[in-house]
Amino acid sequence: MKHNEENNIQQLINGGYKAQFGAAFSDASEIFKGIAGFSILAFIIYFVASTILSSFIGLIIPGNPMNVEDIMEILQSGDENLMNELILEANENPNYLPSFINYFVQSALYPILYSVFVMARKYDTHLNVDFSDIFVHYRDGKFLSLFLLTISVNIIAAIGMVLCLIPGILVYIFLMLSIPLVIFADANVKEAIKYSYKIVSKDFGTFAVALLAIVGILIVGFLLCCVGIVAAMPFTYIIIYALYKQIIGFPGESSEIDEIGTDIYKDNPYMK
Repeated sequence: MKHNEENNIQQLINGGYKAQFGAAFSDASEIFKGIAGFSILAFIIYFVASTILSSFIGLIIPGNPMNVEDIMEILQSGDENLMNELILEANENPNYLPSFINYFVQSALYPILYSVFVMARKYDTHLNVDFSDIFVHYRDGKFLSLFLLTISVNIIAAIGMVLCLIPGILVYIFLMLSIPLVIFADANVKEAIKYSYKIVSKDFGTFAVALLAIVGILIVGFLLCCVGIVAAMPFTYIIIYALYKQIIGFPGESSEIDEIGTDIYKDNPYMK
């Protein structure tokens, strides 16, 4: 993990802080206006790739040993005995392999969505966002960490949901900063989970409000004929980015202002 970010995080954990969700939301709105096109394209590419691969997995590894046509005939016949036999056979011969493979495939595609974080940062630093940014995490050495973190968070949250709904929700709140910690602070999976939990616990209320807002945005996206989700999903990632920027920031980066006054002759053999 980057030394400057880790020191900054330790100070936040020791001294506490108070985030402003309203300011983060406004910031996210401005950033989204600047990267809407590429961020929406990232979601579309993710969705199309996910759909195609899921269909392919279903074709090569059928989830049910029975022929699809036979199943349809039984359902259309209305014969209760045959339908009961169908249910019993499905229970006796479950095939979860396609679901497991599909889950790992989905997790491997999530870095396409996470590219929105990089786009937001580039826009913030006045750099041009381009098409190649959508696949940035497949070449920047962070794919494995993001892949494993996605699986870990979803498994922990799923366990929480099964035990009781509230623990599952808490997992998503406490680990909200885990992805940007990997992307911007070079945290590994263990560090991302640990530090996200510790940071969020210092201002739990703000992140609870953030999750409610994110859920609300996604619901509105679905209600808009499901088309709105194309914009709603990337916007939620930008909200998380804005919170990360406000709370942790990027202490390891030097701005143009910081570089003003730097001795350009130092360590430059051509300008001595």
